[in-house]
Amino acid sequence: MAEAQPASYRRAALFVDFENVYIGLRNSSPDAAAAFATDPGRWVRWMEQDLGPFRVDDDEVPRVLLRRICYLEPSHSGRFRSYFTRAGFRVVDCPSLTSMGKNSADIHMVLDILDTLTHPTRFDDFVVLSTDADFTPVFMRLREHDRTSAMLVSGPTAAALQSVCDFAIPDIMFIEEALGLSPSQAGVDQVRTPVPQPRATAAAPSDRDSDSVRNRLEAAVRELVAQSTAPVDLASAAHYVRKAVGREATTDWAGAGGFKQFVAAIQSDTLVLEPRHPGWLFDPARHELVQPASAPEIAERVSRVVGAPLIGTDAYRALFRSIADEGRANPALPQAQAEEVIREACGRRGHTVTRSAIHFVLIGLKYSGVDWREARHDAASLASEFAGNVLRLTVNARMELTEAERAAVRAWIQDEH
Repeated sequence: MAEAQPASYRRAALFVDFENVYIGLRNSSPDAAAAFATDPGRWVRWMEQDLGPFRVDDDEVPRVLLRRICYLEPSHSGRFRSYFTRAGFRVVDCPSLTSMGKNSADIHMVLDILDTLTHPTRFDDFVVLSTDADFTPVFMRLREHDRTSAMLVSGPTAAALQSVCDFAIPDIMFIEEALGLSPSQAGVDQVRTPVPQPRATAAAPSDRDSDSVRNRLEAAVRELVAQSTAPVDLASAAHYVRKAVGREATTDWAGAGGFKQFVAAIQSDTLVLEPRHPGWLFDPARHELVQPASAPEIAERVSRVVGAPLIGTDAYRALFRSIADEGRANPALPQAQAEEVIREACGRRGHTVTRSAIHFVLIGLKYSGVDWREARHDAASLASEFAGNVLRLTVNARMELTEAERAAVRAWIQDEH
């Protein structure tokens, strides 16, 4: 019997919790919500052609979304049905089951995901567009069956899902890359870490030479780290290099076998690989992964479990002062644009705080029922509310902390001492 040939593409299935994604995007950027709801064909093409492998070292082959299912509440979102059917989706009606508007989308999605897992067609990739952390058991099941997975994440859900799904798609990345909204339209400026857009590089005959390919790959990596204002995670770096150099040149990463192995071999004084999950590239003279001098040991453990930004106490102080000041000065500014304004305000106070960290804090305040734009909330009260949110996340994650550790977490975030 002839040996089976490797697949020329990755078979993928896509499951979309419409209300969950639409409402989340609308709270950040109405333009993003409209683009998501009325042009699904665009972001489907992005997932197939531009998103790349969910695991850094997987083969670079096209992805085809063979199964596309959208779950929506018909009375509120029925007007968007036609956009999805024209984009090749099967639309499942999920009417509200309670007076609070809760529908059955998550149950339908779980059942369909498990059915897809046993489908005669072996689906390689599973993509879930929802920011609901309740899908964690499903992703664990997919991993047990050696399937790769990706999920849209926002704020606190990111940490809960990062360890169980192969690729967490930040909502900021989805807005800018998948929906194609510019910073001026959506108020976003970077993806996860500030990754510049690669310049197109024309293929040259010398690319066939392994030394030439290696040099071009190394140049792209070094350019990325040199231009970034913060450490760059490996997945973002690999995505950047593929765009800059081309898919053909990144098939086996100049003989290294994988991106992580490639960058490990080119480390220098200005380029360091931090292998801890999810893996980081940084320049030690310009970037800082953690601030152990101003953050207690418990802070790193809490950050690793629930995703709270691992920044120093001084940086948190600057962040909450900036949030309080900008909330009073610009109460009508959409959150996506407000995050950029707050980031700049932190910079003026002498601290670099990433957009993803600011986004996490603002979402945490929202989950605590706090409107940070209200004048009655000063920096101290915002810090206290966010610290309480972080401690509740540790409880939900079954992270057992002593009273002394809980006090240390509050002191880290609130600057009580």
